[in-house]
Amino acid sequence: MKNIWWITILAGIIFLTFIATCWVFDTSFAETTIDWFAFLAGIYLVVEGIYKILKYKAPFFPSQFLRFLRVVIGACVFTIHLLQFMRF
Repeated sequence: MKNIWWITILAGIIFLTFIATCWVFDTSFAETTIDWFAFLAGIYLVVEGIYKILKYKAPFFPSQFLRFLRVVIGACVFTIHLLQFMRF
């Protein structure tokens, strides 16, 4: 339980720093920063979802379905921001 609080606090600090950066640098730098964070989030969702699907052999519905949905959403987020990044 203690680890969850430290992760939450660290994630909050990173998020607040990210928001401050985007607010101060309201330029294409902010758009690029958002794209890079989206790349990382999409990759994380895909890799973590595939890992959990392969590690835990559970029935497809509901647990594996939700993991599969996480992989699909991660791939969509990654693809959308990749296409936005390629626009530049």
